Amino acid sequence: MTTVVQAGADAPASGPAPSWPPDWDRVLDNAIRTWGGQWNTARVQQLYAVRYGRRLYREDARAFLSRRARQGVMRLHDQPNARYYTLRTTGKGNPS
Repeated sequence: MTTVVQAGADAPASGPAPSWPPDWDRVLDNAIRTWGGQWNTARVQQLYAVRYGRRLYREDARAFLSRRARQGVMRLHDQPNARYYTLRTTGKGNPS
């Protein structure tokens, strides 16, 4: 059966947009400061899956890391075959 949508008709309501856990930024920051090292989208996705038991899209993981870099918390390392972030530190090795 074929249906025709009338011009100007409202689209069917979709489900609610996914909501982020309210503590997500704190969890990510704590993990970065605790474990250090290189952070890429896959590592953020793993953290999210372990902490919340559900999937995180790659572009969302990238957005979290990119935002942290813009805020000066992390430093981007953009190499030919790898893109990752590290915690920005002071000259003495302490987190800034």
